[in-house]
Amino acid sequence: MSLNWKRALSALTAIALLLSFAACAKGTDTASSSDATSSDAAYTDEELAQVAVKIGDDFTITKGDIVDEYDYMVQMYSYYGMSAPTATEDIEAMQDDVISTLVADKIQLYEAKLMGVTLTDDQKADAEAQAEEQMQYYLESFRSQAQSEGATDVETRAQEIFQEQLDAAGMDMDVDGFRAYVIENLENQALKQALKAKVTEGVTATEDEVSDYYDNLLSTQKDSYTTTPSDYLTAAEDYQKDGGDPMLYTPEGYVRVRTITISPAEDISDDYTALKSELDDLSSQYGAAALEALAAKYAATGKDASDTSVSVTTSEIENGAQLVSDYVTKKAAADAIYEEYIKDARTKANEAYAALESGTSFTDALNQYGEDTMYTDYPSFVDTGLLMYVGGEDTVWDAKLVDAVKQLKDGEYSAVIQIDDMFYILQLVGSEPAGEKTLADAHDAIEAQVVSSNADTLWNETLQKWQNDTSIATYYEDVYRDIGK
Repeated sequence: MSLNWKRALSALTAIALLLSFAACAKGTDTASSSDATSSDAAYTDEELAQVAVKIGDDFTITKGDIVDEYDYMVQMYSYYGMSAPTATEDIEAMQDDVISTLVADKIQLYEAKLMGVTLTDDQKADAEAQAEEQMQYYLESFRSQAQSEGATDVETRAQEIFQEQLDAAGMDMDVDGFRAYVIENLENQALKQALKAKVTEGVTATEDEVSDYYDNLLSTQKDSYTTTPSDYLTAAEDYQKDGGDPMLYTPEGYVRVRTITISPAEDISDDYTALKSELDDLSSQYGAAALEALAAKYAATGKDASDTSVSVTTSEIENGAQLVSDYVTKKAAADAIYEEYIKDARTKANEAYAALESGTSFTDALNQYGEDTMYTDYPSFVDTGLLMYVGGEDTVWDAKLVDAVKQLKDGEYSAVIQIDDMFYILQLVGSEPAGEKTLADAHDAIEAQVVSSNADTLWNETLQKWQNDTSIATYYEDVYRDIGK
């Protein structure tokens, strides 16, 4: 992999990261060019600074804000293979969509101020902590690039790369300015969430609403998971991770398993990749099965392919002695590199298995040796285990792991299983109880969903009412109607 390619990839990655905050503000500057956009260059600074919408006395949307958001939408059209609007009514419809989005954001900040909604010190500290986490995420990528360049001062170079990417993304600010920008966005998000909580406090659900919601959800899940039982796995684990609609129906054939998963700490070397490519080329010329058989013959003797004392047949010689020698030599080199790459992970897996054999509990061994972030990100899975479908074809787990679990009794664990570069030890926790949950069993979870749905309805109605209130937002169409035309 050339350095230039790495730098290009890193730049693209960086810009993609920045887009999470920059897209709506400066989306067109980061996307590929398009003749259909109305970039800032088409207007003077004075024109871009014109107020297009005024919200109350303190909040405004400028023509430049609308241009940037409009161009971003045009770029998204292009990305999905659609053409930008050209008819006047279609262009103005897109303008209205853009302005509606921008006004909805600003009007919430206006209403929060009007209602006296503010952030606590803890909420502000949380926004700063999230911003710092994001900044470090970006910087880690740039540090890796700086190291690949051979920079003598990695930290300084990482800061330079950060600035280069801000410039490439059209962000008119330095790194500290971007940090402040991120914090401001996160604080505004928190403020809007606090506003929604204030507007929707006191929302309730009737028992009829709860009962209807239960009936509809049960029917939907029963139809879906009876038809396609394998779909249950992702839905149930998503609910366990993030909440939402509770699981009311569980199909037959599911179990829960815990896994100790271990993989090599580093990527395999480029030398190995190159050798594997050469071996594939040789296999295509001679035949993979024949070459593998011959390589095994040499391996069994422990001798080099150049050693003539190893007995090979006339047929093998006639089919290309030099080709065979090259293959055996390169395979030995590739195997040696792979062994060096995999050995520490194998040792760690064997140590985990030895710990289990000596009496260490599976959960303790999982916490000590396991590398699957599912358990650290969502600790409840340490207690429950992960879902696995053994009643048919599991679309998530490797078939070899499913077969291993089928041989276990509750509480038992498997031997070390290697699949590609990963090592697994699995424990069968037990079967997932199949069948339906009653309304009584799921009442509180269903009620919470209905309350949340009712709150969303009230919130959306309130937002629409604010946006339709001409005493709040004043629109200056003459400022923005030429955008995109």
